[in-house]
Amino acid sequence: MYEAYFKLKERPFSISPDPRFFYLTAQHREALTNCQYMIANRVGPVYVHGDVGTGKTTIARRLYQQLLDDPKYILAMIISPNLKSSNALLRLIMKEFNVKTDKKYENSLTLFGEFLQDNAVKGKIPVLFIDEAQLLKPDMLELVRFLLNFETNTQKLLQIVLFGQNELATNLESKKELKSRMYRSALASLNRSDMENMIQFRFQVAGGVKHPFTPEGLDELYKFTLGLPREICKVTDMALLRAMVNNRHEVNADIVRQTADQLAVNEQEEDRAATHKPQKTRAEADSHHTASAKTTL
Repeated sequence: MYEAYFKLKERPFSISPDPRFFYLTAQHREALTNCQYMIANRVGPVYVHGDVGTGKTTIARRLYQQLLDDPKYILAMIISPNLKSSNALLRLIMKEFNVKTDKKYENSLTLFGEFLQDNAVKGKIPVLFIDEAQLLKPDMLELVRFLLNFETNTQKLLQIVLFGQNELATNLESKKELKSRMYRSALASLNRSDMENMIQFRFQVAGGVKHPFTPEGLDELYKFTLGLPREICKVTDMALLRAMVNNRHEVNADIVRQTADQLAVNEQEEDRAATHKPQKTRAEADSHHTASAKTTL
């Protein structure tokens, strides 16, 4: 609705995980590069975790699309594995890889192992992506551990990448044997500079030139969203609409504040703060998040 008013070709701040609008901060670039390296060299499984709205699904989609163009990769993507049992998960995995299952769980595992071995001979690399992996139950995590046993003396036959909220890291604590075999990348919220760069990047991808947010408007935006990309997009989208309705070509602090109040972003962050560690102040976040991703290799 506001596209013509701001001379845009499309909405720049949709929360859909469109890879075109994915702004690679240092931490996202590091997480993506680590996943690419692990998969290409068959080093081992990876898990990427972070708070809600930090860009995990977008990284998963971007990585999937990049590998899709390379014929040596065989890809399977499972989204939100809210299943009843490890058997159900195995059947879903095999279905995504187009592998026939058996009535018996053990026989299905054998068939899947044969599929992996056959593709290893052909030089193919099967890659399994699981998004919202914090939903995996303990027996499903045990299945993931078992699938890692399909390997040669030099490489894994199945590359696994898990994406999930911070609960995923907590859940893996109870599966020490699995966690010790996985590589970790953690995503944090954006700092103030990354937030503005993301807004400018998305505005240009949508056909714009210079984003219309004033410095004070950006300060308010960061205060309300705490640097979470999904919340940033929700507020900026509606703030542009509010600016158009009020015949304003700049988005100032008042417009951002009114928009955030309407969306109750501040209330959502209070709820999140009640169940997570206290968030850093804006000044602390600016100094701390410059270092970006906390990645353990």
